[in-house]
Amino acid sequence: MDHTGTRRLRSRGHSQGQGKLKTRRQHINLNTDAVTAILAPIYSDLAVSKAAGHHNLTYGEIEWETLKYIVDYAQRTPAQKHATKFYDLGCGRGRSVLYMSLTGPFEQSVGIEVLPERVSLAKEALGKLKANIPGAGAKVRIYEASFLNPAFKYRDARVVFISNLCFDSETQAALFRKLENELPADSLVFCTKAPSPLPAAFKLLSTERKPMSWTPTSEFNILQHV
Repeated sequence: MDHTGTRRLRSRGHSQGQGKLKTRRQHINLNTDAVTAILAPIYSDLAVSKAAGHHNLTYGEIEWETLKYIVDYAQRTPAQKHATKFYDLGCGRGRSVLYMSLTGPFEQSVGIEVLPERVSLAKEALGKLKANIPGAGAKVRIYEASFLNPAFKYRDARVVFISNLCFDSETQAALFRKLENELPADSLVFCTKAPSPLPAAFKLLSTERKPMSWTPTSEFNILQHV
């Protein structure tokens, strides 16, 4: 983990709500259409991930329409008082992390990615966002680490997103064991592959077909920790 980067990010925390653009202290509130309009050009110009090494090279990203769906769903779903954060586990170039930092019911937006090259691209996108909107990105935390690292505890998660379609069975099982033990009640998990069998602590709320970069009709599962 990049401890220096972690300390730097922690010095910039702030909270926000949903609505039209406002700046109050460091609070920034954007509707989902505005967020897409700001971030789409940034990611259009950003290099495509070409990471190598022993990790699975398969890579795709969530589409803007699907991110809006997560925000809308989360806003309709009651949450525990202490469940305030959005997590993307395996965040890649950080698209969802930056998106959720600008909209939705989240006090912080956290991305965890094991591949340094993808972390670098996520931080590049964050830098471009800050250049466009001073104060934006203060709610963002990006970590170069495994999301299975015991240092991470997901007890404050309101929403977790996992693009896990290509996870091997061992990683999938280990991750959902960790989430089962750590997530607060009522928190939501959006994932492209539901665990099988479904752990007892989760309820499958819905399976939808939503656009992802690899197909316009990817299976998209919504789970709730009970």
